[in-house]
Amino acid sequence: MAHAAHRHTPDDTSGASGAPGSTALSAGADPVPGTGQAGPSLSLPPTAALTAGRGGQPRLLVDAPAGYGEVYLHGATVTSWRPRGSKEVIFTSRQAVFDGRTAIRGGVPLCLPVFSDGIHGDARPRHGWARTSPWRLLSVSPTREAGVRALFLLSRDHLTALYEVEVGHELVLSLSLRNDAASPRTVEAALHTYLAVHDVTGTEVSGLDGAPFTDNLSGSVLSGLPENPPPGAGGRHLLQRGPVTVSGPVDRIYRSESDLRVSDPGHHRVITVRKRNAASTIVWNPWSTGSAAMPDMADDEFASMLCVEAGAVRQDAPTIMPGESWSMRAVVGTEPA
Repeated sequence: MAHAAHRHTPDDTSGASGAPGSTALSAGADPVPGTGQAGPSLSLPPTAALTAGRGGQPRLLVDAPAGYGEVYLHGATVTSWRPRGSKEVIFTSRQAVFDGRTAIRGGVPLCLPVFSDGIHGDARPRHGWARTSPWRLLSVSPTREAGVRALFLLSRDHLTALYEVEVGHELVLSLSLRNDAASPRTVEAALHTYLAVHDVTGTEVSGLDGAPFTDNLSGSVLSGLPENPPPGAGGRHLLQRGPVTVSGPVDRIYRSESDLRVSDPGHHRVITVRKRNAASTIVWNPWSTGSAAMPDMADDEFASMLCVEAGAVRQDAPTIMPGESWSMRAVVGTEPA
């Protein structure tokens, strides 16, 4: 079923079984309220530390042989990841607000249980409550690949979210959701990944050729109709031709489960995004016109970031039955260009 597009506007920081490779959510598990604190029996490996970050907010720092990472407990937001010996891969604005209430501008905010204004266009808060809620850090452990794996938990509104972040040669993000309500529930979810690039105008996103998409800036709506629908049949059905490039504001939702490659020639690398059970890909850049309206983003920063998000939104949002779980995963990596 087609749904109207809802624009990914500049003010977006206001307030199946378990994920592959993560601890599954069982229907009988007792949810633990998110407190923004570590679990009472938490132990840390030597390659991880809990410290106060920007704004005094609690964060998990990882400095492992395979890579460096930073995750704030506010929103369980990954704000940094770089493989050992490589440049930063995740963009976080130098003007981001760290006050424990506002969504962090940049990093990998979790859009959950809605994306933007939601399927029906009236959801509040925009992008849901996960990115502005305090998450509970359940465990931190070393991996066999010389990295660190952290597990976060949040239970709210009859929905329990388990989020596993693995920092190493790759950044592995696994999200599992359990419906604790007595009735089925449709949930949108997106890993709102801000990628750091040298120059967004020289960047190309490949892997979406031929994919249908909604252009939220033009008002064109993904209708699920043939490429040339009959008169009166609904919104325009747009198809991507070739790689995605950026020469102005971009705000698109693609229906595609394909893996992605993001060229970053100025940094002499390609950023890869491998997805599992994420039928949506969102590509977003506010350009100068959008960033100028964002108090938590410097005017010139649009040129050094591009959001390439794995998700399940709009037509592809999962409906989770009572007591059951659904999961998705994204793996971010780099390759030399």
